[in-house]
Amino acid sequence: MMPTHFFYIHDIVNPITGKTYKEDNLEKNHNIPIGTLVELKSDSWFGNGACWKFHARMWVVKHYRDCDGTPLYSVSRWRDPTFALPFRSHNGFTEERLKIVELTEEIITGRDNLHWDEEEIYPSPTASPPA
Repeated sequence: MMPTHFFYIHDIVNPITGKTYKEDNLEKNHNIPIGTLVELKSDSWFGNGACWKFHARMWVVKHYRDCDGTPLYSVSRWRDPTFALPFRSHNGFTEERLKIVELTEEIITGRDNLHWDEEEIYPSPTASPPA
C-alpha cells in the first residue's frame, strides 16, 4: 500500500520568493485600522436557488489571520470593539472586499444611503448564475 501524503497549501514554497505562502502572508500588514468605516458588497450564488446579496457599511472591530497567515478583518454595525466582539460581528473579510468610507456629513446623517445599481438589482434574464 502506498503511503498517503498530505500537504497544507500554506506550506508550499512560493517559487518567486523562495518562502512558504504562509511566510509571505505573515509579512503582510493589516492596512485598515480598527475603528474605520468600510463598505462591503457581496452577491453569492450557492446553487439550487439559494443566494445572498448584501451591501453594508460597517466598522472594522478586529484584526486577525487565517491559517495561512492572510490578514483578515471582523466588522460590526457597532463601532466599539468591546461591545461588538465576539457575538455582534461578521468575520473573515479580506482587505480586497472592504472599501474605506470617508465619514461625511451626508453619511453621518443618513442622507448618503447605500444603493444597488439597476443592473445589479435586475440582472439580464439571459444571464447565467455564477459558477
